[in-house]
Amino acid sequence: MLRAFLYKGDEMKLWKNGFFHTMVNENEIKQQMATHKGKIIGFDEEINHLDFDEIIDLKGHHVYPGFVDAHLHLLGYGQKLSRLNLIQIKDQSLVIETLIHHFNDQPLFAEGYFECGITKKELNQISKDIPILLRHNDYHTITTNDAVLKLINQEHSNGVLTEELAEMAMNIFPKHTEHGLEEILKKSIKSLYHYGITGGHSDDLYYFNGFTQTLKVFDTVLEKMPFRAHLLLHHMVLDDFVHSRRMAFNQTPYLQLGAVKMFYDGTVYSKTALMKVPYRDSISNGMRIHSKSEFVEIILKARKLGLTVAIHVIGDQGLIEVLELLKANPPKTGLYDRLIHTPWMDDQAILMMKDMPITLDIQPQFLSSDLPWALDYFSIKPQYAFPWKTLLNNHIHLAGSSDAPVEIPNPLLGIYSAIKRQSDHNHQTYSTHESLTRFEAIGLYTKGANFSTMDNTRGYLKKGFIADFSIFIDDLLKTNLENLKNTLLYETVINEHIVYKRT
Repeated sequence: MLRAFLYKGDEMKLWKNGFFHTMVNENEIKQQMATHKGKIIGFDEEINHLDFDEIIDLKGHHVYPGFVDAHLHLLGYGQKLSRLNLIQIKDQSLVIETLIHHFNDQPLFAEGYFECGITKKELNQISKDIPILLRHNDYHTITTNDAVLKLINQEHSNGVLTEELAEMAMNIFPKHTEHGLEEILKKSIKSLYHYGITGGHSDDLYYFNGFTQTLKVFDTVLEKMPFRAHLLLHHMVLDDFVHSRRMAFNQTPYLQLGAVKMFYDGTVYSKTALMKVPYRDSISNGMRIHSKSEFVEIILKARKLGLTVAIHVIGDQGLIEVLELLKANPPKTGLYDRLIHTPWMDDQAILMMKDMPITLDIQPQFLSSDLPWALDYFSIKPQYAFPWKTLLNNHIHLAGSSDAPVEIPNPLLGIYSAIKRQSDHNHQTYSTHESLTRFEAIGLYTKGANFSTMDNTRGYLKKGFIADFSIFIDDLLKTNLENLKNTLLYETVINEHIVYKRT
């Protein structure tokens, strides 16, 4: 049942002395805006006759619709913020030194490990008897010691585990309490406020304390801490969703339940993404997480419930197969399925997608993080790598995201990557003809990221739309491109309440 959320007070607010970028088009900029009861009620001359209870002076700063991350893991990100994080350490000796420093004869779970040759041999030298687990930055692979392998009753040559074995190993670590999950979610949301993020589409309901308790945590936290959370329904919790008697989409003004999350393949990093040709120095071209028949069975189960699907697919062959299966089993008219990641593809896939009801949840930062090393995994390079301009030119919906905790959930970094297409590793640019304009890149995190919410009051600054804003000290459309790497955020506003203010 949709609960009634009370707005604090009944004041009418004037936001003045700002530049309000509506995102309707690049040149439409308003000078002042009025809000009331969490909604935008007008701009400029049309609001001059109104009496206001509060006036907010924006001091010439630039206002955009609230930025949304279209694919992340809210609890996973909060958990990463709470654990040892190795993301900035890429030297083997420094990783080991850091692990030794943090090891205190208790199980150690470290996040964000960038593969640099560590195996169970090195971890066993720290301890063979107490579990040590390094979660790789692709979040599909782990490296662990013999203590963990013994607990999951597995023998393994190097302790580098992927997919099901990785999940088994992670499950030996104790579950969070309900209160612990609430604190992790609060930490995650508070961090996202600092990046100007007002909402996120998250996959969390299977990985923690079960559907019922995890959803209860979201209900509890979001009632006190505003954030527009859109939660995917992992296929393993579909029965729990049915038994809950909840409906899809709006639960409260801050919570939606969305598409059924499925995995078709793995990752390039673990050579499990399903490619058209085998990987370099390998006879394998990747893997399917499910057989095609099992996959169709899950799709049909979702369709019977009137739900769309959100499918993790990375390989170019995996993408073709997913498109064929979705074409044969489409959603209801007016609904759109979601494909998550899709970095590698060819003309065949693009031609198929043009007429299909789908949207792609892309991660621009992956180009910066993954190239050029990902190309070294391929015996033959795919036709297209991260072809965002081509996709937009073919009128395929794109939504911007970070896949946090995989990447830093700063939308400005994603916007920068979508425009610059530069590797963090060798500082080269790749396929600059696929670069997005600034307006297109910002649109990934505003109108694009809100497309799958099926809510026609999000993603723009328009009369009647929700009063969620990301406010910056510079014009993102004109500032020096390198400034996007700096701290430009001035305020984050959700439901017309300031939840973060630059100090």
